[in-house]
Amino acid sequence: MITKFKQSWQLFKASITVTLRFRKLLWFPILTTFLTACIAFFFLSAMALPVVLHHTGYHLYQKQHWVALQNYYMPKHAVQTKANPPAGPADNLRTLLTGHPVAADQSAPPAAARGIPWGSLCLLAIYFVSMFLATFFNVAFYSEIIEALNGRGVSFRRGFGVARSRLPSILAWSLLAGLVGWIIRKIEERLPFAGRIMMGLIGMAWSVAAVFVIPVIIQEEPMRNPIKILRQSALTLKRTWGESLIGYLGFSAGSAVIFMCSLVPLLLAGGIALLLNSIWFAVVASVIWVIALLFMGYISNVASQVYRCALYIYAAEGVVPEPYTRDLMDMAWRVKK
Repeated sequence: MITKFKQSWQLFKASITVTLRFRKLLWFPILTTFLTACIAFFFLSAMALPVVLHHTGYHLYQKQHWVALQNYYMPKHAVQTKANPPAGPADNLRTLLTGHPVAADQSAPPAAARGIPWGSLCLLAIYFVSMFLATFFNVAFYSEIIEALNGRGVSFRRGFGVARSRLPSILAWSLLAGLVGWIIRKIEERLPFAGRIMMGLIGMAWSVAAVFVIPVIIQEEPMRNPIKILRQSALTLKRTWGESLIGYLGFSAGSAVIFMCSLVPLLLAGGIALLLNSIWFAVVASVIWVIALLFMGYISNVASQVYRCALYIYAAEGVVPEPYTRDLMDMAWRVKK
């Protein structure tokens, strides 16, 4: 066990070394989060625009326009009784999504029953678009991790270029992954506790089988059949399955070691704060400690993605990327002949 822990720690250090050597990798998740937020804001704006621009007879910048919108979509004359409670957040959200005001008479058929359920369709579209964006940005990110492991530099333009060239595979996989995730969640909502545990295990098995999907999309020819992508990922996992995913346990152990070591300066700062009788010194030290811990956690998360790509390169190509060694890779994966 001591030997395994040392090897796991070496895996952790090797992945951290690659991450810090190619610091642009640290900017990829930040950039993708920013772009995702911008796209999400665009979609939300597109959904809210018809509501905001509803004709009221006033200009957009006039107060009367907004009052008229409020009176139209959330009428004050609705009877507020136990059978007809006031419109809550869910009703307001439904109003914005469907474009219909909340009915004053709760006995009347709901707006969705009188036409196309635009709100549900919008939410479903947002769900699948989110899956597509997550896959697209991960393909760009992982492609540059693979380039870094091959000794080349990191380029944002090249990474997004690779993602654009894999659009058929990304779209196909996003639709399958989104559909499977939606089905699993809907089934979990209708099952008792034991059934939810079973569906959780099924979801875990799905995640394990799909662990190499992103590298497969990058390294293989574009595939329009997502089942082939999943099968290739599962075959790679089966071919390289060893004792356990001890490398990922090594990351957990490495993070735990860093956390325990970080407590030493925190306790020291707390002792100094007691001697100086200064609450502000303790607060500042605590804030610095939290920021440093979050930063190290972020680096560790990026390093874990580096480790996953290193495992795939070793499994698919038999090449040991630097600064890893064959002994370290064989410790977690044993390639079957």
